[in-house]
Amino acid sequence: MEKQILDVLNAGLGLVKSGQEGLDKAKAEFTKSFQELAAKGASDNSEASVRVREFVDKFLNEAKELSTAATKTYEDSRAKALEIYSQIAEEAKKLVPAEQIEAIKAKFSEVTESVKKPAAPTKKTA
Repeated sequence: MEKQILDVLNAGLGLVKSGQEGLDKAKAEFTKSFQELAAKGASDNSEASVRVREFVDKFLNEAKELSTAATKTYEDSRAKALEIYSQIAEEAKKLVPAEQIEAIKAKFSEVTESVKKPAAPTKKTA
C-alpha cells in the first residue's frame, strides 16, 4: 500500500515537473516568436507603417504632456487650498478664544464618534 502511495505521489511530482518544463518551453518559444515579429515590424518602412508609428508617438507624447499638466494643476490646486486653509485657521485663532476652539474641537469629536457608532436597532410596532 505504501509503495502505491509513493508511486502516485512520484507520478504527481513528475506530472508537475513535466508541466513546468512544458510551460518554460512554451514561454521561450513565445518570446522568440515575439522578438522575430518585432524585428520584422521594425524593418517595415512602408508609408503606412511610418504613419502609424508617427501617430502612436504623437499620441504618447500628448498623453504624457496631459498627464504632466494634470499633475501640476492638481499640485497647484492642493497647495493653494492648503494655503487658504492655513490663512483661515490663523484668522480664526485671532478672532476666537482658545477655549472656544477647544470646545468646538471636542464637539466635532463627539459628533464624529456618534456617527461612527452603529445605531441601536429600533423596535417595529404593528
